[in-house]
Amino acid sequence: MLIHKTLNIFLCSSIIIIGGCAHSYAPKRWLPDTQQIQTEAFGGWLTIEYKIQNKKTEKVGGEYITSDSTNVYILYDSLFIIPKEKITRAILEIDNKNISSYAGWTALGSISTLSHGKFLIFTFPIWIITGVSATSGESYRDRYEDDNPTDIYWNKIIKFARFPQGIPENINLNILRRKEINEKK
Repeated sequence: MLIHKTLNIFLCSSIIIIGGCAHSYAPKRWLPDTQQIQTEAFGGWLTIEYKIQNKKTEKVGGEYITSDSTNVYILYDSLFIIPKEKITRAILEIDNKNISSYAGWTALGSISTLSHGKFLIFTFPIWIITGVSATSGESYRDRYEDDNPTDIYWNKIIKFARFPQGIPENINLNILRRKEINEKK
C-alpha cells in the first residue's frame, strides 16, 4: 500500500517537475552548452512578440544580432528589424539546459527513499521539493525574459548579441548567414 501511494506521489511530482520548467523556443541543438558560450561567435536566441495591426501580435525568433536606440535585429532565415516600441515581450536564451539530468537525479533520489522504511515520509518530500526547485531553477538559468522591455532590459542583454557594440560600419546585414545546426550531436 505504501509503495502504491509513493508511486502515485512520484508520478504527480514528475508532472510538476515537467510543468514547472521553462520552454525553450530555440531549435534543437542551436544553443551551445554552457562551457562553449565564451567561444561562441553567434548571439543568443531571441524570441520577440510584437504588435501588428488591429491589436494582434506576431512572434518571431532567431539569433540576436544587435539592437540600437530604436530597433532590434534578429536573424533566422532572413533578417528581421523590429521597432522596440512595438515589442510586447522578449525572451533571450543563451545556452542549453541540463533539465533532463536534474529531473533524472530527482527521480533516482526519490525512488531511493523506498529503502528508508518509515523515514520515507520525511526523505521523499525532501527529494521532491529540492529536486523540483533545482530542475525549475536550471530551466530558467541564463534566460532573460521581460514584458514590455525597456532600455534597461536591452542594455542588460546586449552583451549576448552577435554585435554587442552595434552594427559595424563596413558590414551589410543582409549578407549575414545563420548558424548551421549540427544534426549529429
